[in-house]
Amino acid sequence: MIPWTDRLRNWPTNNRYMPSTLFQRLLKRLDLQPLAAASTQDVEVFLGGAGEGGVGAQARLFGGLVAAQAAMAAQLSVNAFPLHSLHAYFLGPGRPESDIEYRVTHSKDGRNFAVRWVEAWQHGQRIFQLQASFQRPERGVHHQTPLPQVIPPEQCPNRDELRGRRNWRDMPIDVRMITPITADQPLPPRQQVWLRANGELPEDPRLHLALVVYASDRSLLDTAWRPHADQGERAGASLDHAMWFHNPPIFDQWLLYDLESPAAANSRGLAYGALYNQAGQRMVSVAQEGLLRIHNPD
Repeated sequence: MIPWTDRLRNWPTNNRYMPSTLFQRLLKRLDLQPLAAASTQDVEVFLGGAGEGGVGAQARLFGGLVAAQAAMAAQLSVNAFPLHSLHAYFLGPGRPESDIEYRVTHSKDGRNFAVRWVEAWQHGQRIFQLQASFQRPERGVHHQTPLPQVIPPEQCPNRDELRGRRNWRDMPIDVRMITPITADQPLPPRQQVWLRANGELPEDPRLHLALVVYASDRSLLDTAWRPHADQGERAGASLDHAMWFHNPPIFDQWLLYDLESPAAANSRGLAYGALYNQAGQRMVSVAQEGLLRIHNPD
């Protein structure tokens, strides 16, 4: 298989939309390099680049990038089965200017399921851990909640543009707001946005899934904060993150992210999310809890 970073070098000029610079950088961040010398029979090691801003506009390492790289590392260690769920904990802040080492332990290799344990290390510190489960595809029962009736993405404003970011067209993920943007007035703990990669993608389901993991870390804590937006500036961080993949997501097509927060207490907020494609299939379910603190300059 040709690496997607090689395909980017000769990107056709007649695409429906051209990939942004930050989008290309994100794809390169997800092209993990195996460290054969550090690997053993039961543990595989991969190196993931960070870089200033973690592909974002701010000088910080975005937690979604670490989660996406860890999901990609887990997928690279399993040949036959697609990933069906992951459960992750953010253990500490990462440094944006340094590479990250992902150590993947083969916890289980069964006939129908495989399990991987992934740890992210940077400068001798463990900053993230993830457990991922893979399942052999099989037929079975099916039901889901229906697709919410919402405004089409083409009629929705871009969130980064609403936030006044001058380089909003260059963001790696195109986020379109259906519900009003969170500002300084209380709003219900519910939010709906459209998400799509800001460029066309190679036909590699592992990459599409990793990019959905990256994008899913946005908007969850923001949804939990909406009822308290009049209390000042929010200071927060993701604590844990869980995802279940019901169908393989295709992320250069629009996905509806339907979010709600059922509770917040003890400076923590809980949020759930569901991702649907435009045909109405529920592709992914998400849950996250994170810190929600009122920023106090003193």
